[in-house]
Amino acid sequence: MTTIHAGVATAAPAWDPAPGSAATASPPPAASGQVLARAIAATAMALGLAHGWLLVVFPHGLPITLLLAAMVAACLKCAHRAWGGPQALSGLLAMSALMAIVHTFMALGFGGHQHGVHGAATAATAASGAMLAIAAAELALVMLCSIGMRRAFPSGRAARYLV
Repeated sequence: MTTIHAGVATAAPAWDPAPGSAATASPPPAASGQVLARAIAATAMALGLAHGWLLVVFPHGLPITLLLAAMVAACLKCAHRAWGGPQALSGLLAMSALMAIVHTFMALGFGGHQHGVHGAATAATAASGAMLAIAAAELALVMLCSIGMRRAFPSGRAARYLV
């Protein structure tokens, strides 16, 4: 059976019984969504540790240190919430997207945060490369969260989004 949801044709969930059958509809086990959410949460925890690594390895001024420390705390908080279930993946997705944007701007030198040398042809340093790698990892986490949300909530159930 195919249904139309927001202009897109989607197949009925595999657990949906055939029309007229005596079987009752029971959703798939929640364990599969829980396992996926925990795998994504573990990835987010690893990124939180990477933030901490950046904070320790590359010296920063007090404002940037406080900003990075707050980012580490937010990352670990969202990872902890996602560990509890796929419902928190939307918050983790939003936080990761915001962090990817912030890290990209920080690596490029906006806001007075400088990684690299000044001049027309700036060479990437280890610090700016690390910041851009973290931004790329955050974007990968955004993708994983969106996949996790899509798989955790079948087409018959709507996921809760922040917007």
